[in-house]
Amino acid sequence: MKPREVVLEAVAHRKTDVIPYSLDMEGPVREALNKHYGGAEHFPKHESFIAYNGCNWQSENLPGDRFRDIFGVVWQQGTTFQITAPLLKEPTLKGLAFPTLVKDSDVAALEKSCRDNADRFRLYQFGLLFFERAWALRGMQNLLTDMAAEPAFVHELLDGLMEMHLAALDKVLPLPFDSIRFGDDFGGQHGTIMGLRHWRNFLKPRLAKMYAKVRDAGKIVSIHSCGDNSEILGDLIDIGVQVFNPAQPECQDLPALKREYGKHVTFEGGIGSQSYLPFGTPEQVREEIRRLRRELGKGGGLIMMPTKAIRPETPLANAVAAVETILEEAHKGSPG
Repeated sequence: MKPREVVLEAVAHRKTDVIPYSLDMEGPVREALNKHYGGAEHFPKHESFIAYNGCNWQSENLPGDRFRDIFGVVWQQGTTFQITAPLLKEPTLKGLAFPTLVKDSDVAALEKSCRDNADRFRLYQFGLLFFERAWALRGMQNLLTDMAAEPAFVHELLDGLMEMHLAALDKVLPLPFDSIRFGDDFGGQHGTIMGLRHWRNFLKPRLAKMYAKVRDAGKIVSIHSCGDNSEILGDLIDIGVQVFNPAQPECQDLPALKREYGKHVTFEGGIGSQSYLPFGTPEQVREEIRRLRRELGKGGGLIMMPTKAIRPETPLANAVAAVETILEEAHKGSPG
């Protein structure tokens, strides 16, 4: 089967001879691995199953490792990046203009990418543009406070962000993408950031409209949400989610979630970037990846990858163990 067909079979919860995977890593890690193997041409043979496209919301580079995005928010870059100050200093949309995420001029390049990657699973992703965009505009503490003190404002803000997505989907859905991914981090280390009641009140109804538009177009709904999503995974499935990324193992019981929801959702990720990749031994890395295949790969429904791109602080021996074991386990196929 072509890589695209393998992913589609996995998402359909059918066993495959090869489990789809991704060797996602940051540049310095790839450079170190290339050196370890004696050059890029000797890097272990692997397949590229997924072709990624997505909305670029960065706009203008600024001095001091900062940049301004298409909303006007200024970000400070570092090992990660963060807003320098909320754009909406008060709970009002006054002065805020919702940008056009996908322009007519973007469509030709997206069409070409789809053609060039016809054998791969073609995914278009929106990241940091809904719940995360709300806090990027207002500030996390302010937004969470607004959910209790200024609910009408939060509803208005999220309505605007939802309509912005729906307009972008009008441009993207006619293109031959297989899946649309919506990227928001709903989870903290223990439970949802805003709490279940607020998630269901403010986020779920609007997410349902966006996901329904994708499903109605015959596309697969994928989400990215870091953290502990165990209390909302059933809700997410109910409103149309088919692929759950990155499935962090440190903050949720993935085998239990597989038993409860494995017939309805595909787990993408599962190789923890908070624990054994940076801090374990190579053998612990290998055993965790073997366990991932055994426990989450049964009957399909698994795409193996690190929950975050392997970061430079990961010991080289652990990165080698991860790459080689992902390939070994993936080529054993789906367990019975």
